[in-house]
Formats: sequence, C-alpha cells, structure tokens
Amino acid sequence: MTVLYEARDRIAYALEGARFAAEDALDAIRERALLVAVALGAVVIAAVVALSAGGGVGVGTEAAAERSSPTAPATAADPRPIEEADFSISMPAGWERAEPPKGASFAAESADGLATTTLWAEKAPGLDFEAFTAQSMEDLDEIGTHVRISDEVDGPSNAARITELRAEVPLDGGVDAAYHVVLRAADPYRYYLATSLQPGASTQLVADAELLGTTFRPQALPNSAE
Repeated sequence: MTVLYEARDRIAYALEGARFAAEDALDAIRERALLVAVALGAVVIAAVVALSAGGGVGVGTEAAAERSSPTAPATAADPRPIEEADFSISMPAGWERAEPPKGASFAAESADGLATTTLWAEKAPGLDFEAFTAQSMEDLDEIGTHVRISDEVDGPSNAARITELRAEVPLDGGVDAAYHVVLRAADPYRYYLATSLQPGASTQLVADAELLGTTFRPQALPNSAE
C-alpha cells in the first residue's frame, strides 16, 4: 500500500508540476502576446500620426501656395489701355485723363499732380523724321535746358522710327522739371508726346513716364493721304 500511495503521490506531484508548467507557459505566452500587441499598436499609432502630419503639411503647403500665388485677374492697379482712332497708349495706375491744352489731342495727370503727359499731333506729310526731330529740339531749346537725344530707334519707314528727347524745363518759380519727349510718326501725322515730372516725383512716377513713352503707338487714319 505504501508503494501505491507513493506512486499516487508522485503522479499527483507530476500532474501538479505539469499544471504549474502549463500555467507558466500560458503566462509567458500571454506576456509575449501583450508585448506584441503593444508594439503593433505603437506602430499603427505612429503610422496614423505620420499620415495625418503628412496630410496637414500638404494642405498647409497648398494653402500657402494659394496665398503666395499672384492673382490672375486684372486689378485697379494695372495700367489702363487707351484706344483712340489715331493712337493707343497705356495709362498708368492712378492717372486720369485731363482736359488737353488748346491744340493737343490727349492729356493725363498723376493722382498727386506731380506728373503730366500731353500729346500733340501735327499733320505734316512732307516733314521727314530728321527734320521733325531737329524742329522738336529747337522748340525745346526755347523753353528748357540740357536738351538732348536720349534714345533712338531707326527703321525703314517713318512709322518704324522713334526718337526720345530729354530736357529740364523750368516751372513757375524757376524750379526745373524733368521733361521726356517721344517723337513718332504715322503718315500724314507727326506725334509729340511730352511727359513732365516735377521735383519730388517718386520713382514710380518715373516708371510711369517710361510706360507712357514705350506704350504709345500712333496709327494712320483710314483714307488719310500724304
């Protein structure tokens, strides 16, 4: 009987030990599973955060690009095209048409009154361009100083030629104003575009004067003859 009891006890101990071993193995498996689950959760969270951050950067960049991109539609600050029967010109932003002096075809002035431009058109089919330039310089000599040719564009015809003159013309009070003249032709007319800049005119007004000169385009009237 003693041997039987001892065998039974050994079996019981063996079973108990097997149970403890199984429980330990299950605990180890659960711990490893928990660790794996935590690790996977961390990976998923990191991926979500990365995707969210990436999307946010893209949206922010796109919004910043939209804010920084120039607006395509024309605004009030753009030059305004002026189209007449015998000429065209771009009016700088802030300038307005004015009443032309007697004999002039067109006039405009800046908002602050420090710059004005005036266009004269003379019907002179027999006046060649060199003579027109010389005559214009003589006229300027009578009212101003430092008269000079600042630029010239030659061409095969009068219409293709451009001469730019510069001078200093005194205003009331003896203060000199910068005077820009652009000479053009479209037979049978000779065009004299003069822009005056008073002392204190901003660099923007200087640029406006250049715009007026470079965009001025004369054109021959239909059915006009020499």
